[in-house]
Amino acid sequence: MGRFYAWLVLAIVAFSSHGRAEDGEDQPGHFTNTWAVEIYGGPDRADLLALDHGYENLGQIGNLEDHYLFRHKDVPHRSRRGAHQHTKRLGDDERIQWVAQQVGRARSKRGPMGQQRRQSDDTRPMTFRDPYWEKQWYLHDTRTSTNLPKLDLHVLPVWRKGITGKGIVVAVLDDGIEKDHPDLVDNYDPDASYDFNDNDDDPQPRYEETNENKHGTRCAGEIAMAANNSECGVGIAFNARIGGVRMLDGVVTDAVEASSIGFNIQHVDIYSASWGPNDDGKTVEGPEKLARAAFEKGVREGRGGKGSIFAWASGNGGSNGDNCDCDGYTSSIYTVSISSASQQGGSPWYGEKCASTLATAYSSGEYKDQKISSTDLHHECTDSHTGTSAAAPLAAGVLALALEANPNLTWRDVQHLIVWTSEYDPLSSNPGWFQNGAGLWVNSRFGYGLLNAEAMVDMALTWKTVPEKTKCEVRIENFQPRDLGNGEEIIIELETDGCRGQNHVEALEHVQVKTTIDYSRRGDLRIVLTSPSGTSTTLLDTRRQDKSQMGFQDWPFMSTHNWGEKPQGKWTLTIEDKSDHAENNGVVKDVVLILHGTPEQPAYQSGGRVYTDYNRVQGDRNVEISAAKAAPAPAADAAPARGSEERIPGSGPFGSAASVVIEEIPEKETEFLVNWQDGMNRYETDFNPVNSGPFEPSADAGSDVYMDAEDLRPWEAFKYLQRQMKSPSGQRHPAHAYNKPSSQYIRDPWVSQNALDKEANLVKYYLQLLGYES
Repeated sequence: MGRFYAWLVLAIVAFSSHGRAEDGEDQPGHFTNTWAVEIYGGPDRADLLALDHGYENLGQIGNLEDHYLFRHKDVPHRSRRGAHQHTKRLGDDERIQWVAQQVGRARSKRGPMGQQRRQSDDTRPMTFRDPYWEKQWYLHDTRTSTNLPKLDLHVLPVWRKGITGKGIVVAVLDDGIEKDHPDLVDNYDPDASYDFNDNDDDPQPRYEETNENKHGTRCAGEIAMAANNSECGVGIAFNARIGGVRMLDGVVTDAVEASSIGFNIQHVDIYSASWGPNDDGKTVEGPEKLARAAFEKGVREGRGGKGSIFAWASGNGGSNGDNCDCDGYTSSIYTVSISSASQQGGSPWYGEKCASTLATAYSSGEYKDQKISSTDLHHECTDSHTGTSAAAPLAAGVLALALEANPNLTWRDVQHLIVWTSEYDPLSSNPGWFQNGAGLWVNSRFGYGLLNAEAMVDMALTWKTVPEKTKCEVRIENFQPRDLGNGEEIIIELETDGCRGQNHVEALEHVQVKTTIDYSRRGDLRIVLTSPSGTSTTLLDTRRQDKSQMGFQDWPFMSTHNWGEKPQGKWTLTIEDKSDHAENNGVVKDVVLILHGTPEQPAYQSGGRVYTDYNRVQGDRNVEISAAKAAPAPAADAAPARGSEERIPGSGPFGSAASVVIEEIPEKETEFLVNWQDGMNRYETDFNPVNSGPFEPSADAGSDVYMDAEDLRPWEAFKYLQRQMKSPSGQRHPAHAYNKPSSQYIRDPWVSQNALDKEANLVKYYLQLLGYES
């Protein structure tokens, strides 16, 4: 299915100075002949200790002071067994604080099988001579009518303000980038680039017959392809500087990851990463000691203390029943976890659900959907970049625009902006949306919604930095382990006043539950956290592929769903076995609730979030039709929170009168909708829209023939009908084609033009898309 894996390595199995093993969560990979060590006293002391023990000191690990990488020439560079005797000898040396032999696990690239306010009165269409610009449907509004759902990320108004990523540096952590590609070379930044696989300063990818190492070049192009140079397409931040850190095309250890994550943190503003542990539905892995330290140092010291920003792809394991709550990279509080929406405005087949997802950008979907356009290897272009791999770089580009608008944004400011400006409306037809206790719409598949570049930039221009972060840990005194078996549940209640005093949290950001659970079949567990405001969040859903007996060892589940809520009151954690495996058994050994937030409510939250109709926007039309901006809706009172999978906007059966609302649309479209609705409700086998009202061609050859292939109204009417139909159980096959059905739009893999030539075939095609005909 176009999905490919880079079977690389990262893990630690080591003995510390006390002989304690640091084990990874799941299957071991191949041990290397390198050891990460922590030594105080500087490089000379590290050199001396390496010599004493028969090692070569390869130098400091990234930007982590007092951490060095030793290599032993007599140990195989690849082995199934760990050299524990060597680890123990190093650990027994009192001059060495910590040691870990570098080992490995699979890592997957996540393509499947994104001052003063500057105003512009320029509303002229923005066009570019780059050949793939017309294929970049997610960057410019290609609708032919404002009655159709709006697709793009709303970047044209930002560009019209003169904000294009100037002065911002983005590094892509991947398999390298083609630095001499004609659409990247002008924006290439050697100071944001390095090769940690071969230890040199050239990130050029390794070329081989299958072009496996195209991933990083594709991600880089989405962000910073140059504009108007007649090459490929237009980057979302086309004047940003772009670098590549080659780290996925070789043996990737904890040291390699730490070096990459912490590379040149005073120069690089944003790191884009579209990879992670295997999305196989059975792996539980996250960053180890060194990579965790690199994340923490980045947000603490990067960008002059404002913090490095990490845009991370949420994962492509949906078809495997995977859950990104088991991915410690995308569920880190330090990363911006980005999910995907298809061109149809739905969750793609590879999409994963998790409570840590912050927002969504576009990517590929079903076979007929257009994909993402970008640069490709060998100085070529592509219009088939896919997966959450393609969504995260689009998000990195949007964040680059926000940073140009306000370079003083901290890493936490950026996350607050994302939560407050992402759009629920364009994805609202999907199940799973609910309002949290602060009145914010959120979804385990999409986070807080689709990124809106203009809204984020406009808010950034006048942004006031949020208060310093505080952390409140809530424990149960003398917690007694609790047994759990097949079909059983454990309910744990934790009361808190938000740590009133020194670590007081008044307004929530991230919420973590750190727990240790021993269990006979890990994939049968489900964990739900309910806040004092009534927000129920699934921290872990069952995973049918996960048969591991390793359970969770001090694993930090993370949720963004309580953003803006108050933490005071009773939190309820429900841990349950959802299987029919009678032999299941285990024990919950420990639970800690960790509340991250601010000691007072940030100023911007005081009026509550006001949601507007994303479909009615101004200033970013690419065709000559008007689009008036809707008046802001009044702030809604926070609705009672519901379980994250229980709510879908709208009601009534698919195609019923309760689910279709006719607004101000032309008379013929209204007649079309009514006839279609009546026919579907009657389930008449002989119902034929071709002979129904507006579909009936006029006898007058000179009259307006409604089903003419060049007449857009039936297409718009169909799209309007589909957008209004919302059902939690009905069959939905949306086809968000935002141009007319002509050769200008329909390109592979869409249906051929021949399928749309005749009026009857077009109607049949509508019905097929809605699932009424096969």
